[in-house]
Amino acid sequence: MKRSLLVLTFSAIVTSLALAAPSATLVVEHLKNPVYLTAPENSNDYLYILEKEGVIKIYDRKSKELLKTPFLDIKNKIKIKMNEQGLLGMAFSPSFSSDKRFYLYYTDNKGDTKVVRYTANSKTKTDKSSEEVLLTQGQDFKNHNGGWVDFGPDGMLYIGFGDGGKANDTKQRAQDLTTFLGKLLRIDVSGPKSYSIPKDNPFHGSTKARPEILSYGLRNPWRCAWNGQTLIIADVGQNAWEEVNVVDYNDLFSANFGWPQLEGTHKTKNSKAKKKNPGKRIKPVYEYKHDTKSTGGFSITGGAVYNGSVKELQGRYVFADYVKPHIWSAQITQGKLTDLKHHKADFSQDGKEIKQVASFATDPQGEMYIISHQGKIYQITD
Repeated sequence: MKRSLLVLTFSAIVTSLALAAPSATLVVEHLKNPVYLTAPENSNDYLYILEKEGVIKIYDRKSKELLKTPFLDIKNKIKIKMNEQGLLGMAFSPSFSSDKRFYLYYTDNKGDTKVVRYTANSKTKTDKSSEEVLLTQGQDFKNHNGGWVDFGPDGMLYIGFGDGGKANDTKQRAQDLTTFLGKLLRIDVSGPKSYSIPKDNPFHGSTKARPEILSYGLRNPWRCAWNGQTLIIADVGQNAWEEVNVVDYNDLFSANFGWPQLEGTHKTKNSKAKKKNPGKRIKPVYEYKHDTKSTGGFSITGGAVYNGSVKELQGRYVFADYVKPHIWSAQITQGKLTDLKHHKADFSQDGKEIKQVASFATDPQGEMYIISHQGKIYQITD
């Protein structure tokens, strides 16, 4: 009898530990408008933090302090006239340990979007003069700048552009194949040229479309993430709906996410516009309405599938709303988002919610971080 009780007690303890609610531990504070965090593959020494104004700071994971000298400072290249502008995205080359290359996405002094490559001197220093401009996209408005850049499972560089503003994409740019605006791009940066067009890109060799384009019909993809051979895209809505798209690798080619004719699954006032491309219509796996409920909000912040040490979250997609202090997780299986859980209370600090979640980021060990525009970064812990 005693042995049975002991087994039951031990089993209850293990179950309790396994189901312990996640929490958030403050890692660094006093930052200026942080928007992202990343690190080279297989590294465990530094985290690289992007401040929107154009500074990349280095967090030493051993000393748990910021290094005094930034990895790169390009404030002179960036002029922010609106909240959505600035240094927005970064990706290290998969071969960074040997080629020392990394890629940035920012809006420049003219308000145009640039995707550039730098070559670092070391893990802690980069020469400004090493900048090589790969792509430039003119923008006559200051919002919907996208900002995601990352390498895919095929080794290609993927880039997410917003529709370029202003509102409702009245110029139908997201469906216009002659501009990068409102598109997902795919380029090859592995060769001697600045970049080349992968031969299997859907518009390779086309004279009527930009060959860099892979998918289109996006409004403002604010954070995307790979989960194996699947890409998860969070697209910020206009007046009513926020959406999450989950797309298998092969379905990304010529995929049409529907904007500006559709906001989520709902028709807009542009639904009868002329600029419509057939493509493969991709419907969101999840959408939420603009409201103040715990399942609503006004501006989605995409996250990633969690693969860290907190068992409660393992295999779950973590995302948030920027305007309302909501952080959720959900299962994504068979093209559906299910089992939505609200984590606002779990991640609260001294009874206060984490606000203005600008991004989530994952380190090479799989641990996830919450980046708050209010100058703080938290690690998800148990």
